Amino acid sequence: MRRGPVIAALLAAATTAIAGDAPSADAIRAAGHAVLKRPEFRYAAPRGKSFLEDIWDAFSGGIAGFAKEHPTLFVWLFAALCVALVGLVAHILWTLRMARQAQWQDDTAAGLDAAMLRGDPAPFRARAVAHAAAGRFDEAVRDLYAALLLTLDRRGALRYASHKALLDYRIEAARDAGASRTLDLFAGVYHPGSFGRRPPDRSHFDELIRALDAVAEPAR
Repeated sequence: MRRGPVIAALLAAATTAIAGDAPSADAIRAAGHAVLKRPEFRYAAPRGKSFLEDIWDAFSGGIAGFAKEHPTLFVWLFAALCVALVGLVAHILWTLRMARQAQWQDDTAAGLDAAMLRGDPAPFRARAVAHAAAGRFDEAVRDLYAALLLTLDRRGALRYASHKALLDYRIEAARDAGASRTLDLFAGVYHPGSFGRRPPDRSHFDELIRALDAVAEPAR
C-alpha cells in the first residue's frame, strides 16, 4: 500500500482529534490495519521442525515421562548406564594400550628369545643403525634396546627374560654403575608409555649407541 493513503488517514484522524471530535472506532481500526499492512510489519511463517528435531522431542519427552512415572527405576537405570559407559571407555583404553604395547614388544621379545640362544647383540645393533639411517628412530631405539639387553646379559649385569620390564632391569643392574647409567639413558627415550618420554631423534640415537658401545667394551 502506498504511503499517501496512510498519511491521509492519520491526518484525518489527527484533524478530527484537534477539532475536538474523537475518531470513530472504525477509523482507528482502518488506520491500524493500514499501518500493519506495511512490508516491515509482515513476518514470515515460523519454520517447521526438522525430522531430527521431531525425533529428539519425542525421545526427550519419552524420557521425561518415564522419569516422572517411575522415578526410582529411572535413577537405577541411569546409574547402570553410567557404570556401563565407564566400563566401555576403560575397555577401549586398555585395548588400545595393549595393542600399542604389543606393537613394541611382541616381535622384539620373540627375536630376543632367539638371539639369546646365540648371545649375539650385533644383529639388533645393525638393524637399529639401518632404521636410524632411514629416519625411523622409534624402531631404531627399540632394536638398540634389545641389543643393550643382550649386551648386559653377556656382561652379567642382568638376566634377560621376556616377562621383565625396563624397571625390572634397572633394579637388577643397580650394582653395575655402567649398566645402570646406560639403562637410565634408555628409560626416558625407549619406553612408549613412560612419563615425560622424549621422542627420539638423531641426537638421542647417537647418544644411546655411544652408551651401548661403551658398556659393551668389557664384554668383548
